[in-house]
Amino acid sequence: MDWSGKEIAEGAVALALVVAVVAGIVDWRHKKRDDLDRVTLLDWRSVQVFALIAAVIAFSVAFNL
Repeated sequence: MDWSGKEIAEGAVALALVVAVVAGIVDWRHKKRDDLDRVTLLDWRSVQVFALIAAVIAFSVAFNL
């Protein structure tokens, strides 16, 4: 299978959006937790922001190809 640069960039957009949605859901669930002493390993809000930034950059690359 021969992948073009545009297809790779579109796949990166899709992957980044999936990561952003999952991170948003995990962050929402973490904020609603009953046990406030239970902490998380990652700051999911930061993961969501960086995934959205990556999606915008990948979209820009895909659009310009």
